[in-house]
Amino acid sequence: MEKVYKINFRKLATEWLPLYMRGDFLTAFVFVLLAPLQLIYMEFLKVRKQYLIRINTTCQKFSMQKRLNDVFDPVERRIKIVKAVLFDATYLYTEAEDDQWRTKTKWLFGDENPIYIYTEAELYSEFDFIVKIPDSDINQIQLRAEIEYYMLQSKNYKIEII
Repeated sequence: MEKVYKINFRKLATEWLPLYMRGDFLTAFVFVLLAPLQLIYMEFLKVRKQYLIRINTTCQKFSMQKRLNDVFDPVERRIKIVKAVLFDATYLYTEAEDDQWRTKTKWLFGDENPIYIYTEAELYSEFDFIVKIPDSDINQIQLRAEIEYYMLQSKNYKIEII
């Protein structure tokens, strides 16, 4: 597919000129006429490359993090996207809710793996993810625009400077 967009305008113009008109003066004149077309073609290739990058970036964490690092921190790649809720909830079952054949009961006291119980306030967050950025000259308006272009509309986020 990439070969479709590779055009050698000089070769094309020379081939389209009739044989009896392929003198030095007329060939040079045609090349001068091609210069603006080549500039437009180069601009088209740049825009095409930007749109291909946008199309290939998804709303998934790794893809969006890669895109943000490519745009705003290409050298050190310090921008991270983390979950807003750091703990997973442990549901406490009553005896009536427990299944006698496949028990869901976990012991709270044991030597091997202790189970931590968090309050609802510790598990709640109004944000779905947090974007951690370094304390540098990143334009936050552009960063927000880039994040909101890729993220799902139902998600909320917070930008945190580290």
